[in-house]
Amino acid sequence: MLPEQQDILWTFITLLFTLFSIYVFVNVIQHCRSRTDVSAQKWGIVFGAFILVSLFETSTMFDLNQQQQLGFIRWQVLTVFVLLLVWGLFFKSAKIEDQSPPIVRAAFFYTTISILLAGYTNWLPQQRSDPPPKGGVVLGGDITMEDYTDLGRVIVFGAKQVAGQKAIGKGQCPLCHTFDPGDNIGRCPNLFGVEERSHTRVQEERYKTSPIAIGETDGPSGIVKGKPEDIPAEYKRQGSPDLVGEDYLRESLMCPSCYVVEGYGKEGDTISPMPLIHKPPISLSPVELNAVIGWLQSKDTPGEFGKVTVPLPSADDSPPAEEASGGGEEAPLFVTGTESIDDMINTLGCPLCHTIPGIEGAMGTLGPKLTEKVNAPLRLKDPNYKGTAKTGHEYTKESILNPNAYIVEGFPEGVMPQDFGSKLSVDALNKLVDFISNTEETGSEG
Repeated sequence: MLPEQQDILWTFITLLFTLFSIYVFVNVIQHCRSRTDVSAQKWGIVFGAFILVSLFETSTMFDLNQQQQLGFIRWQVLTVFVLLLVWGLFFKSAKIEDQSPPIVRAAFFYTTISILLAGYTNWLPQQRSDPPPKGGVVLGGDITMEDYTDLGRVIVFGAKQVAGQKAIGKGQCPLCHTFDPGDNIGRCPNLFGVEERSHTRVQEERYKTSPIAIGETDGPSGIVKGKPEDIPAEYKRQGSPDLVGEDYLRESLMCPSCYVVEGYGKEGDTISPMPLIHKPPISLSPVELNAVIGWLQSKDTPGEFGKVTVPLPSADDSPPAEEASGGGEEAPLFVTGTESIDDMINTLGCPLCHTIPGIEGAMGTLGPKLTEKVNAPLRLKDPNYKGTAKTGHEYTKESILNPNAYIVEGFPEGVMPQDFGSKLSVDALNKLVDFISNTEETGSEG
């Protein structure tokens, strides 16, 4: 069940609750009319109020998604239990307890069973019911927009993504971003609805001036903000120079610090922690970057591509088939240990999140700075450390193989990939640990 959908069981129960309140009202009025010593007006107002409350709750429930319904249902349950108690009080006060219908007891039983069942089914792991994604896309020839946007998905999640899982592709996006409503790890903005936001964002006054003004050049990326005609030629789109949603998406990928969403940047939301994905170590080609933009424009409306504005690539500007396909039957990432330490670290994508002394371009800030020659001994003494390492070398290895054994303060759990053990040979792991366990601030004495 997707978080943006409604839960069928909750929707059924909310309708049942409303019908039940109407039944109770009719039952009470019938008893009042058959007895002269019971006030039909008083009890009619009381149980009529329950109908109004139930109708309001039902209307509200239909406007909520599954995740919101799960939190709201408790108010309807409370309303029904109060209704049953007041209904019992009515029979007691009228001294006609023996005339109370069996439905009172049945309603208690049915409500309890339904809620237990609904709670259990929503507790189970929830996955998309989409068919398994394609293995990859080969560009050229009769490629369709569906194929091209699927390439964008492959770049984001990888060709071997299993439905419902947040796999990580070449673009590394799921390390920091989420894509479904209500799902937010807090590192970077949730990208649900980004196509719609892309059109309004460029109209905001804050976009025009912060952190740099339109027309100014961002130093790290070399991109001129808000000027699609000044984008590097190989990435430039054709057509009007007017700023549109596609330009905002492209600029967000190539120059993330041109505009920083409030609450997701450093130094007062003036610097984005996101890497430049058209430069090493990610290095998306123009065709790949456009594919990601196309996927972002279409992902919230599956099967519809009317909002996609990027053009289909031609055979002349397509990357090699094996690159464009995301590998199709791609071999899993694996580092053997014969590579240089720089190549190993870049292949594994460590610079995307970490600043690593001695590695050129490793200036990531999404994860802790890796100065483990000093950090590791201090963390082993931290009362919050619950791992099994005894030395800095063991701590570094544990941090790679089991990153949740110790979470550095200020960084959330579960962001660092958990599968490095399957991506490293024994020699590669030892070589990586030997290097990282001895990293220290540049200029420090060894």
